[in-house]
Amino acid sequence: MDDGRGNTKHGAVKGSVTFCLLASSVVACISGSFQFGYQLGVLTGPSDRIRNFYNESQVDRRDEPLSETASLWLWSSTVSVFCIGGALGALSSSYLADFLGRKGTMLFSNLISIFGALFMGLSYTINYYEMVIVGRFVIGLYGGLSITIVPIYLIEISPANLRGGIAIIHQVILNCGLLIAQILGIYVFDSEEGWPILVSLTAVPSIIQLFILPFCPESPRWLFIKEEEDKCRQALTRLRGTHNVVEEMDEIKEEAIKQRQSEKVGLWDVLMIRNPDWKKPLIISVCVHAGQQLTGINAILFYSRELYELTGLDDRQTGYAVVGTGVICIVTSIISIFLVDKLGRRALLLYSVAVVTVSSTVLAFSISFQDHVDWLKWISLGMVYLFIVAFHFGAASIPFVIVPELWSQGPRAAAMSISAQANWIL
Repeated sequence: MDDGRGNTKHGAVKGSVTFCLLASSVVACISGSFQFGYQLGVLTGPSDRIRNFYNESQVDRRDEPLSETASLWLWSSTVSVFCIGGALGALSSSYLADFLGRKGTMLFSNLISIFGALFMGLSYTINYYEMVIVGRFVIGLYGGLSITIVPIYLIEISPANLRGGIAIIHQVILNCGLLIAQILGIYVFDSEEGWPILVSLTAVPSIIQLFILPFCPESPRWLFIKEEEDKCRQALTRLRGTHNVVEEMDEIKEEAIKQRQSEKVGLWDVLMIRNPDWKKPLIISVCVHAGQQLTGINAILFYSRELYELTGLDDRQTGYAVVGTGVICIVTSIISIFLVDKLGRRALLLYSVAVVTVSSTVLAFSISFQDHVDWLKWISLGMVYLFIVAFHFGAASIPFVIVPELWSQGPRAAAMSISAQANWIL
């Protein structure tokens, strides 16, 4: 367990980056993390074209166009239903993670992703706009499930001294998905026939992971809990690149013994705080995830095109600004990999939230007065970028790093599921 400053407690086994550890981390993120980022940015470019399709589909099937209110309501539902599905997916993640294992749950979730992608991609051919909304909901289910499981898997396969950096790989690849979705949506599939391909491409990472992930080791800690000690030792040997894993096996064994001496931990047990020692970690877990969403990041990512247009940028400048957002997200996430285990989780999170608060306040004032002072639109753009930089230095990744570290093996999946609810609902 981490001490909150990126330093491992006395007695925790340290390790180094091996090919198997790095490859397993990247492969785990190829689908879950990448697709989550892809979904955050995929509707940015083709939003107008999809709304046109909604109206045309309505006219073709019912001989009447959508009203402006109905069109806006349907589009808002398309955007927000992803979060509803995500909340339900995160709620089921605890049970699936313990039943199927971390790797097994990721493999299963890919089937949900492929189903959702087919639904959205075929909507244009079948001429049913409702399929986009249903498919978006299904992808939300997948997103909530995978975004909870991937950080758990990354933490459990990593040595104590590398957990912060390895866990942030999730955020880096998530932002890669965001950037690629924005580039494809604005510059490649910017046509009436192109957007169905764009939304269905979300299945590609899932198909890739279905073929590659089986070759990666399962979480050693989960294997030991399931009384598969030999498989646990084999997984550790592959991940650490050495047969000398006795100390870490002893550490895992000690944690497993403590869990077996207590009652089986479920979602309701953690929520009702059956163990008094869970109260503080639960409050922290829920607050850091809720705080991440209360920064307003979803408004920036889901409506980035509209926001940049609001700052006064023309279409060409807006396209550059949207892509610039994705680039900034990736760069800042990569930098945070090297900071999280040096500066500590708490410091990064506090500084990040402080700058986000200041930048969003200045942004509100600059947008309000830019109609009277033309150069304020550049202040607005600068504040959006400052917001994004500050957010991705801490608030974006720290919740997914710190929550698994606060919990032992037994209640970890349930705690992640509960805290993720706060993230999705808000």
